[in-house]
Amino acid sequence: MKTCAGFTICLLLLISLSSANAQDATPRLTNDDVVKMVQAGLSTDLIMSKIKKSETNFDTSPSALAALPKRGVPNEVLLAMLASDPLGSNTSVVRKNGRRITAAEFQQLQSSVLTVWSEFGSGSGFIVSENGLILTSQHVIGPSEYLAVQFDRKRKIPAKVLAVDPLTDVAVLWVNLAAIPAAGVAPLADSERDQPSVVENERLVTIGSPLNERKVFTTGTANKVDKRSIVSDINLNRAEAGGPVFNSLGEAAGIMTFLHPDVSGPGVYGILRIEQTFPLIDEAKKKMKQVPVPTARFLPVDPTESFPLDAVKTAKDFDMSRYSLEVGEFSVLVMTPGVRQRLATSGSGEVSFEELRNWSNYLSASKPVLFIYVAPRSRETEFYKMRLFCSDREVEPIRPVKIARATAHGTTLRGLYAYSPNAISADCGTVTIEIHSDGNPRKVRTKELDRKVLARVDEDFSPYYQKYGRPPLTLLERRPETTNKTKWWEFSKPPKQH
Repeated sequence: MKTCAGFTICLLLLISLSSANAQDATPRLTNDDVVKMVQAGLSTDLIMSKIKKSETNFDTSPSALAALPKRGVPNEVLLAMLASDPLGSNTSVVRKNGRRITAAEFQQLQSSVLTVWSEFGSGSGFIVSENGLILTSQHVIGPSEYLAVQFDRKRKIPAKVLAVDPLTDVAVLWVNLAAIPAAGVAPLADSERDQPSVVENERLVTIGSPLNERKVFTTGTANKVDKRSIVSDINLNRAEAGGPVFNSLGEAAGIMTFLHPDVSGPGVYGILRIEQTFPLIDEAKKKMKQVPVPTARFLPVDPTESFPLDAVKTAKDFDMSRYSLEVGEFSVLVMTPGVRQRLATSGSGEVSFEELRNWSNYLSASKPVLFIYVAPRSRETEFYKMRLFCSDREVEPIRPVKIARATAHGTTLRGLYAYSPNAISADCGTVTIEIHSDGNPRKVRTKELDRKVLARVDEDFSPYYQKYGRPPLTLLERRPETTNKTKWWEFSKPPKQH
């Protein structure tokens, strides 16, 4: 019986080992396999699905990719081949563990990347700790009082800045990840461990989350590795600043940033080695103990639908004066899709798409968002903040933006606030705009909008309402009875969570 039992155990072990060896021996998809599937008449969708579900060993060098279309492989399949193994299928460098990350692991890296929003711009960032620390570029956030991070088209939450280093253009933010349990954490490389964080000729990939897209990845090679920076042939993009650069092991080895002259030659976008951010991360961890935890509430986001463009194209000529008003020392323009279409084609006086060129795509007439543009009418006045009230409750903006405009007398700030389409609506009863200047933020310029303006805005957005319905408004606390005795920033906080 003992012999039989021993034989049975050995047999099971042999079967198990044979099974494991069979799995290890499973061939990986190659370029030739893809060509065979194409020549067999399989659909593009079917081939892409097969690539996504299989282990691959593609040759994605420029010469190999260039040869595939000549053999009938469509571009969609080429993109699927690149996406199947972006980290190292063709690197000439073999790391110690010799392992390539799987597609599932790459998706986890993608889930650590997000869009960072501030009053002065947008960029990318990535989560570096389970308690919600985020690395991004310092120039993206600037001196902004509004900070938020967006994980996908529907989820955006507030962020706090804990530490900044203008020299390396790095900032550490803090968010409450309780609202986003599926968020991933990017593993950080560290040269003090058993191998370098990055070596020359190693395959790299950066993941960015720019303004109009999400989770865009670009591959390249580490051409040179300095003490503080990495020189690579990755095509750097301004909108991807603050995003991570991963090595072939799937570790964040660098951050896309704006490098100052003493770091990597002239001021250009480049890659800072991740080790240079460690002191700043340590500083942020200490600061976490001194400030309240950020709220875990969701902030308003852009609608996912598009405004019916045929309604914009067939709209009557817009009399811009009907959408303009004055609030104290400021000029205000209410920008519906039709107004923005008019601006894009002809411009109008004080505001044009040339002035808003960095936001021209965001201001597209296809976006079902109401924009309010605020500009000082004299050089002695500087814009600081705007608030919009529906009846006696403040409407939370989707996005507050401050735009610097160069003049003969220096630079002035202007405001561009994005709201839900029905933020200015007759349903509110009364709609009030409050504007604060930088020189005297406690002085409030207030104006109640004419009912004709409310009716006009409702009419302009009616094609969108008819197709998708009226979106909900995110309202904050009630407007105080007087602003003379109360500091405005004390009543601009979001409502308490229950």
